[in-house]
Amino acid sequence: MQEEKRFARRSLLYVPTSSPKKLEKALSIDADGIIMDLEDAVSLSEKEHARTLAMAWIGKLKESGKEILVRINGLDSFLGVLDLIAIVKAVPHTIILPKADVKTVEMADMLLSMLEAEEGLSKGTIALVPLLETADGILSASDILAAATRINGVQLGAEDLTKELSIPRTTEGQEIAFARQMLVYAARQANIDSFDTPFTGIHDEAGMRTDAENAKNMGFTGKTCIYPTHALWINEIFRPKAEEVAFARRLVEAFRQAEEAGKGACMFEGKMIDRPIAQRAEKMIEKETLIALAERKERI
Repeated sequence: MQEEKRFARRSLLYVPTSSPKKLEKALSIDADGIIMDLEDAVSLSEKEHARTLAMAWIGKLKESGKEILVRINGLDSFLGVLDLIAIVKAVPHTIILPKADVKTVEMADMLLSMLEAEEGLSKGTIALVPLLETADGILSASDILAAATRINGVQLGAEDLTKELSIPRTTEGQEIAFARQMLVYAARQANIDSFDTPFTGIHDEAGMRTDAENAKNMGFTGKTCIYPTHALWINEIFRPKAEEVAFARRLVEAFRQAEEAGKGACMFEGKMIDRPIAQRAEKMIEKETLIALAERKERI
Protein backbone atom coordinates (compact mmCIF):
# COMPACT_ATOMS: atom_id res chain seq x y z
CA MET A 1 0.00 0.00 0.00
CA GLN A 2 1.31 3.44 -0.92
CA GLU A 3 1.96 6.10 1.70
CA GLU A 4 -1.36 7.75 2.44
CA LYS A 5 -2.21 11.39 2.97
CA ARG A 6 -2.83 12.09 6.63
CA PHE A 7 -5.91 13.91 7.93
CA ALA A 8 -6.87 15.22 11.37
CA ARG A 9 -9.91 12.88 11.49
CA ARG A 10 -11.65 14.25 14.58
CA SER A 11 -15.07 14.75 12.96
CA LEU A 12 -16.50 12.89 9.97
CA LEU A 13 -19.84 14.26 8.73
CA TYR A 14 -22.36 12.08 6.88
CA VAL A 15 -24.00 13.84 3.91
CA PRO A 16 -26.81 12.34 1.77
CA THR A 17 -25.28 12.07 -1.69
CA SER A 18 -28.67 12.39 -3.39
CA SER A 19 -28.82 16.10 -2.39
CA PRO A 20 -26.63 18.55 -4.37
CA LYS A 21 -27.68 21.30 -1.94
CA LYS A 22 -26.29 19.41 1.04
CA LEU A 23 -23.13 18.47 -0.87
CA GLU A 24 -22.57 22.16 -1.64
CA LYS A 25 -23.14 23.09 1.99
CA ALA A 26 -20.61 20.45 3.09
CA LEU A 27 -17.85 22.55 1.52
CA SER A 28 -18.32 25.24 4.18
CA ILE A 29 -18.71 22.94 7.20
CA ASP A 30 -15.73 22.65 9.54
CA ALA A 31 -15.65 18.86 9.61
CA ASP A 32 -12.31 17.11 9.11
CA GLY A 33 -13.92 14.66 6.70
CA ILE A 34 -17.06 14.42 4.58
CA ILE A 35 -18.77 11.03 4.25
CA MET A 36 -20.76 10.91 1.02
CA ASP A 37 -23.51 8.47 1.95
CA LEU A 38 -24.87 6.13 -0.73
CA GLU A 39 -26.45 3.73 1.75
CA ASP A 40 -28.93 4.55 4.52
CA ALA A 41 -29.46 8.22 3.63
CA VAL A 42 -30.49 7.38 0.05
CA SER A 43 -33.78 5.72 -0.92
CA LEU A 44 -33.74 2.76 -3.29
CA SER A 45 -35.26 4.84 -6.09
CA GLU A 46 -32.45 7.42 -5.73
CA LYS A 47 -29.46 5.02 -5.64
CA GLU A 48 -28.43 5.47 -9.28
CA HIS A 49 -28.86 9.25 -9.12
CA ALA A 50 -26.79 9.43 -5.92
CA ARG A 51 -24.03 7.34 -7.49
CA THR A 52 -23.87 9.71 -10.46
CA LEU A 53 -23.72 12.72 -8.13
CA ALA A 54 -20.93 11.10 -6.12
CA MET A 55 -18.79 10.70 -9.24
CA ALA A 56 -19.38 14.36 -10.13
CA TRP A 57 -18.78 15.78 -6.66
CA ILE A 58 -15.81 13.81 -5.28
CA GLY A 59 -13.23 15.92 -7.09
CA LYS A 60 -14.86 19.20 -6.10
CA LEU A 61 -15.08 18.17 -2.45
CA LYS A 62 -11.44 17.02 -2.45
CA GLU A 63 -10.40 20.55 -3.41
CA SER A 64 -11.54 21.65 0.07
CA GLY A 65 -8.59 19.80 1.60
CA LYS A 66 -10.88 17.61 3.68
CA GLU A 67 -10.84 13.84 3.66
CA ILE A 68 -13.54 12.59 1.29
CA LEU A 69 -15.05 9.25 2.22
CA VAL A 70 -17.86 7.35 0.52
CA ARG A 71 -20.14 4.91 2.35
CA ILE A 72 -21.16 2.45 -0.32
CA ASN A 73 -24.06 0.04 -0.13
CA GLY A 74 -23.31 -3.38 1.31
CA LEU A 75 -21.47 -5.91 -0.83
CA ASP A 76 -24.20 -8.44 -0.07
CA SER A 77 -26.09 -6.86 -3.00
CA PHE A 78 -25.26 -5.67 -6.51
CA LEU A 79 -25.66 -2.06 -5.35
CA GLY A 80 -22.37 -2.07 -3.45
CA VAL A 81 -20.49 -3.53 -6.41
CA LEU A 82 -21.97 -0.91 -8.75
CA ASP A 83 -20.97 1.80 -6.26
CA LEU A 84 -17.34 0.69 -6.29
CA ILE A 85 -17.16 0.31 -10.07
CA ALA A 86 -18.44 3.86 -10.49
CA ILE A 87 -16.74 5.86 -7.77
CA VAL A 88 -13.20 4.46 -7.97
CA LYS A 89 -12.92 6.45 -11.21
CA ALA A 90 -13.27 9.65 -9.15
CA VAL A 91 -10.70 8.44 -6.56
CA PRO A 92 -12.15 9.27 -3.14
CA HIS A 93 -9.69 9.05 -0.26
CA THR A 94 -11.58 6.34 1.60
CA ILE A 95 -14.40 3.81 1.27
CA ILE A 96 -16.64 3.01 4.27
CA LEU A 97 -17.91 -0.56 4.09
CA PRO A 98 -21.22 -1.15 5.95
CA LYS A 99 -22.00 -4.31 7.93
CA ALA A 100 -18.42 -5.39 7.45
CA ASP A 101 -17.18 -8.90 8.13
CA VAL A 102 -14.04 -10.73 7.04
CA LYS A 103 -15.61 -11.95 3.79
CA THR A 104 -16.91 -8.55 2.66
CA VAL A 105 -13.65 -6.81 3.60
CA GLU A 106 -11.69 -9.32 1.52
CA MET A 107 -14.14 -8.82 -1.35
CA ALA A 108 -13.91 -5.03 -1.13
CA ASP A 109 -10.11 -5.20 -1.05
CA MET A 110 -10.02 -7.46 -4.11
CA LEU A 111 -12.47 -5.29 -6.09
CA LEU A 112 -10.65 -2.09 -5.15
CA SER A 113 -7.31 -3.58 -6.23
CA MET A 114 -8.77 -4.61 -9.61
CA LEU A 115 -10.42 -1.23 -10.17
CA GLU A 116 -7.32 0.71 -9.07
CA ALA A 117 -5.27 -1.27 -11.62
CA GLU A 118 -7.79 -0.48 -14.36
CA GLU A 119 -7.55 3.23 -13.54
CA GLY A 120 -3.75 3.20 -13.39
CA LEU A 121 -3.73 3.80 -9.65
CA SER A 122 -1.29 2.24 -7.21
CA LYS A 123 -2.70 -0.59 -5.14
CA GLY A 124 -3.96 0.83 -1.84
CA THR A 125 -4.56 4.34 -3.20
CA ILE A 126 -8.08 4.21 -1.75
CA ALA A 127 -8.26 3.36 1.95
CA LEU A 128 -10.94 1.23 3.60
CA VAL A 129 -12.84 1.78 6.84
CA PRO A 130 -15.04 -1.16 7.94
CA LEU A 131 -18.30 -0.16 9.64
CA LEU A 132 -18.99 -2.64 12.45
CA GLU A 133 -22.69 -2.69 13.23
CA THR A 134 -23.59 -6.30 13.98
CA ALA A 135 -22.92 -8.55 16.96
CA ASP A 136 -20.72 -10.76 14.78
CA GLY A 137 -18.83 -7.73 13.54
CA ILE A 138 -18.07 -6.52 17.08
CA LEU A 139 -16.97 -9.94 18.31
CA SER A 140 -14.85 -10.50 15.18
CA ALA A 141 -13.35 -7.00 15.13
CA SER A 142 -9.70 -8.05 15.31
CA ASP A 143 -10.07 -10.55 12.47
CA ILE A 144 -11.93 -8.03 10.31
CA LEU A 145 -9.29 -5.34 10.79
CA ALA A 146 -6.55 -7.80 9.83
CA ALA A 147 -8.31 -8.80 6.59
CA ALA A 148 -6.86 -6.04 4.36
CA THR A 149 -3.78 -3.84 4.54
CA ARG A 150 -5.63 -0.82 3.11
CA ILE A 151 -7.71 -0.53 6.31
CA ASN A 152 -6.75 2.65 8.19
CA GLY A 153 -9.76 3.10 10.45
CA VAL A 154 -12.90 1.49 11.82
CA GLN A 155 -16.31 2.89 12.70
CA LEU A 156 -18.94 1.75 15.17
CA GLY A 157 -22.55 1.70 13.97
CA ALA A 158 -24.79 1.64 17.03
CA GLU A 159 -28.20 2.04 15.42
CA ASP A 160 -28.16 -1.22 13.45
CA LEU A 161 -26.34 -2.99 16.26
CA THR A 162 -28.97 -2.17 18.89
CA LYS A 163 -31.71 -2.99 16.41
CA GLU A 164 -30.20 -6.45 15.96
CA LEU A 165 -29.93 -6.86 19.72
CA SER A 166 -33.54 -5.66 20.21
CA ILE A 167 -32.52 -3.05 22.74
CA PRO A 168 -33.27 0.69 22.76
CA ARG A 169 -30.65 3.36 22.06
CA THR A 170 -30.28 5.79 24.93
CA THR A 171 -28.61 9.16 25.38
CA GLU A 172 -26.37 7.69 28.10
CA GLY A 173 -25.12 4.91 25.79
CA GLN A 174 -24.59 2.21 28.40
CA GLU A 175 -26.09 -0.33 26.00
CA ILE A 176 -23.13 0.09 23.59
CA ALA A 177 -20.31 0.34 26.17
CA PHE A 178 -19.06 -3.17 25.48
CA ALA A 179 -19.14 -2.67 21.70
CA ARG A 180 -17.26 0.62 22.03
CA GLN A 181 -14.55 -0.95 24.13
CA MET A 182 -14.18 -3.95 21.81
CA LEU A 183 -13.80 -1.71 18.80
CA VAL A 184 -11.29 0.63 20.47
CA TYR A 185 -9.13 -2.28 21.63
CA ALA A 186 -9.18 -3.90 18.18
CA ALA A 187 -8.28 -0.59 16.53
CA ARG A 188 -5.39 -0.05 18.91
CA GLN A 189 -4.17 -3.58 18.24
CA ALA A 190 -4.26 -2.83 14.50
CA ASN A 191 -2.72 0.64 15.00
CA ILE A 192 -5.53 2.41 13.12
CA ASP A 193 -8.04 5.18 13.85
CA SER A 194 -11.36 4.47 15.58
CA PHE A 195 -14.54 6.47 14.97
CA ASP A 196 -17.49 6.47 17.32
CA THR A 197 -21.11 6.19 16.19
CA PRO A 198 -23.12 9.38 15.48
CA PHE A 199 -25.17 10.98 18.23
CA THR A 200 -28.74 11.26 16.93
CA GLY A 201 -30.07 14.00 19.26
CA ILE A 202 -29.65 16.76 16.69
CA HIS A 203 -30.40 19.73 18.98
CA ASP A 204 -29.19 18.20 22.27
CA GLU A 205 -25.85 19.99 22.74
CA ALA A 206 -25.33 18.77 26.32
CA GLY A 207 -26.05 15.18 25.32
CA MET A 208 -23.83 15.43 22.28
CA ARG A 209 -20.91 16.84 24.26
CA THR A 210 -21.25 14.18 26.96
CA ASP A 211 -21.42 11.44 24.34
CA ALA A 212 -18.32 12.75 22.56
CA GLU A 213 -16.40 13.14 25.85
CA ASN A 214 -17.28 9.55 26.77
CA ALA A 215 -16.08 8.30 23.39
CA LYS A 216 -12.81 10.22 23.69
CA ASN A 217 -12.22 8.93 27.22
CA MET A 218 -12.82 5.36 26.02
CA GLY A 219 -10.03 5.77 23.48
CA PHE A 220 -11.76 6.71 20.22
CA THR A 221 -9.65 8.96 18.00
CA GLY A 222 -12.66 10.66 16.39
CA LYS A 223 -16.42 10.58 15.96
CA THR A 224 -18.88 10.50 13.07
CA CYS A 225 -21.87 12.83 12.99
CA ILE A 226 -25.03 13.55 11.00
CA TYR A 227 -25.55 17.24 11.81
CA PRO A 228 -23.16 20.10 10.87
CA THR A 229 -23.07 21.75 14.31
CA HIS A 230 -22.01 18.47 15.88
CA ALA A 231 -18.77 18.60 13.86
CA LEU A 232 -17.77 21.83 15.61
CA TRP A 233 -18.35 20.35 19.06
CA ILE A 234 -16.52 17.14 18.16
CA ASN A 235 -13.54 19.09 16.83
CA GLU A 236 -13.31 21.02 20.08
CA ILE A 237 -13.57 17.95 22.29
CA PHE A 238 -11.15 15.77 20.31
CA ARG A 239 -8.52 18.48 19.93
CA PRO A 240 -5.70 18.25 22.47
CA LYS A 241 -5.69 21.22 24.84
CA ALA A 242 -2.86 23.74 24.44
CA GLU A 243 -1.44 22.92 27.87
CA GLU A 244 -1.51 19.19 27.06
CA VAL A 245 0.45 19.75 23.86
CA ALA A 246 2.99 21.97 25.62
CA PHE A 247 3.43 19.29 28.31
CA ALA A 248 3.85 16.63 25.61
CA ARG A 249 6.54 18.65 23.85
CA ARG A 250 8.50 19.09 27.09
CA LEU A 251 8.14 15.39 27.86
CA VAL A 252 9.36 14.28 24.43
CA GLU A 253 12.36 16.58 24.65
CA ALA A 254 13.22 15.33 28.15
CA PHE A 255 13.02 11.71 27.01
CA ARG A 256 15.12 12.47 23.93
CA GLN A 257 17.85 13.86 26.15
CA ALA A 258 17.61 10.82 28.41
CA GLU A 259 17.99 8.45 25.45
CA GLU A 260 21.02 10.38 24.23
CA ALA A 261 22.49 9.84 27.66
CA GLY A 262 21.90 6.10 27.30
CA LYS A 263 18.90 5.89 29.62
CA GLY A 264 15.68 3.97 28.92
CA ALA A 265 13.68 5.95 31.49
CA CYS A 266 13.98 9.22 33.37
CA MET A 267 12.27 11.52 35.83
CA PHE A 268 10.16 14.26 34.29
CA GLU A 269 8.31 16.85 36.38
CA GLY A 270 8.06 14.49 39.32
CA LYS A 271 7.14 11.31 37.44
CA MET A 272 9.04 8.45 35.85
CA ILE A 273 8.64 8.25 32.06
CA ASP A 274 9.73 5.66 29.50
CA ARG A 275 9.40 4.96 25.76
CA PRO A 276 5.64 4.10 25.70
CA ILE A 277 4.81 7.32 27.55
CA ALA A 278 6.99 9.32 25.14
CA GLN A 279 5.33 7.66 22.15
CA ARG A 280 1.89 8.61 23.48
CA ALA A 281 3.07 12.22 23.77
CA GLU A 282 4.44 12.08 20.21
CA LYS A 283 1.04 10.94 18.91
CA MET A 284 -0.64 13.91 20.58
CA ILE A 285 1.85 16.31 19.00
CA GLU A 286 1.30 14.67 15.60
CA LYS A 287 -2.47 15.04 15.93
CA GLU A 288 -2.18 18.73 16.83
CA THR A 289 0.12 19.25 13.84
CA LEU A 290 -2.44 17.68 11.48
CA ILE A 291 -5.22 19.83 12.94
CA ALA A 292 -3.14 22.99 12.52
CA LEU A 293 -2.36 22.08 8.90
CA ALA A 294 -6.07 21.46 8.20
CA GLU A 295 -7.03 24.82 9.69
CA ARG A 296 -4.35 26.59 7.65
CA LYS A 297 -5.78 25.01 4.48
CA GLU A 298 -9.27 26.24 5.39
CA ARG A 299 -7.97 29.79 5.92
CA ILE A 300 -6.18 29.70 2.55
